[in-house]
Amino acid sequence: MRGRCGSARHTSFARLIRVVAAFGLAVTILPPGADAASLKVQALKGGLSVKVVRAGTNSIVFTLGGRRIAHVRTPPYRMVVQNASLARPGRPGVRTRLLVRDAHSGRLLAKLMLVRQRKTGTVAKPADVDPPAPPAAYAVPEGAVQVSTSAGLAAALAASGPLDIALADGVYDNPRPFLNPNGHRLWAANVGRATLTAGISVGGNWGPGHGLVRGIAFDVDDPAKVLHGGIIHVWGTGRGSSVLDVTLDGNGVIEAGLIARQPEGLVVTRVVARNFTGYGVLVDQNSVDAHVSDVPLLEDLDVAHVSRPVRRSSNGRAEACLWIGNTAIVRRVRTRDCAWEGIWTGSSARGALFEHLDIDGSSTGIYMEHFTRGTIFQRMRVGPNVDKGMNCEWADPSWDSLPGCTDNLIQDSYFDTRVAGVYLDEGTTRTTVRRSIFVNQKWAAIGDYRGIDNLGDTYGNDYRGLAPGAVPVSDAHIYSSGFPS
Repeated sequence: MRGRCGSARHTSFARLIRVVAAFGLAVTILPPGADAASLKVQALKGGLSVKVVRAGTNSIVFTLGGRRIAHVRTPPYRMVVQNASLARPGRPGVRTRLLVRDAHSGRLLAKLMLVRQRKTGTVAKPADVDPPAPPAAYAVPEGAVQVSTSAGLAAALAASGPLDIALADGVYDNPRPFLNPNGHRLWAANVGRATLTAGISVGGNWGPGHGLVRGIAFDVDDPAKVLHGGIIHVWGTGRGSSVLDVTLDGNGVIEAGLIARQPEGLVVTRVVARNFTGYGVLVDQNSVDAHVSDVPLLEDLDVAHVSRPVRRSSNGRAEACLWIGNTAIVRRVRTRDCAWEGIWTGSSARGALFEHLDIDGSSTGIYMEHFTRGTIFQRMRVGPNVDKGMNCEWADPSWDSLPGCTDNLIQDSYFDTRVAGVYLDEGTTRTTVRRSIFVNQKWAAIGDYRGIDNLGDTYGNDYRGLAPGAVPVSDAHIYSSGFPS
């Protein structure tokens, strides 16, 4: 549901207040100090999205509670505000102003008042985490081009399009990855019964984007048959691409199942990935300043067995089941046996949402690196074969001593881990953990080492299952715990 703010904004905001309050925020409009921009405001789970429709400028700045949180240089101007972005998150009812200004003149374009609502509820249980759905059957569109050979597939992909291309049951091979710059939509005639032993490039230097790969099984054991390490590689003009009902097997020699360097409008659903050396699924423009206007959606991912031949030899730069470096919505993910982490977040992971996560068999469950900001992690089950459930990277001088994690919210989760449930390393800012259960940690449920205004809201946390000698919250460095970390 959307509310609009313009010439009749008071009426429309009356409807919006009721919607957003259910998610923990109420919104009211304040008399602007200057001409107001037209807004679209959309309720999100845990917050809201504010989009400036008409600004009369090429660059705007969002500030929240007097603190600059975003500088958007090109339209559409959009900012996601989550609960964790509010000042002093431990105080229900705290009021915070969200201002929109012209970046050059400083002219006030719009002003919103956000009021945090008191939230109640029960502590999460393991059963609250929904499992990922497997690849599912579908109907191939009528009139699809029918192919049954590798040469036929290559010829169909070379045609101008975009076309629907249906692959008959069988094996399709190529000495190099198949190329799909023309936005073609590939369908296995029967889910899982058309097997490609070479990868595919989706997008390129030209083309309309919006390509589709659906129902195909990939079984690749030759790195020369994939593009830059990924069996499916989405890049360049591949905006709006979809990868659905796919299985990916790298046979322990391919770096990644899916690499998406073009995340705009990406949809990845019901994907099974196994046996890679670097990443099961990677979505990352690899820029700390990246912004996506059409947020990628990743749902129902089952990823396992990601490791270099020498386990953990990537020094934390790879060996992750799922790697997310942009704003994204991520739901229903199961990870197993990935050497460094089940899920990595960073680069430009701002205002993202991660929920229904089942993580086990990794050194760290979720590693939040530079920069993970204003992101919600909820309904997770982590462990028991995990040392640290979640880890925020420290304020490394190589990153100008900026914190890796700022304004993140962790809630409604179950941590059954060996050393720590959540570890907030030096510099972590305004990040909190609430309504979560901690069991079997030998050191602490939560570590908060030299953090800044962390743990403002720890309502509902249950520490009764800690191992003997462990504490609910420690302000020491995890290295001092004496346990592997």
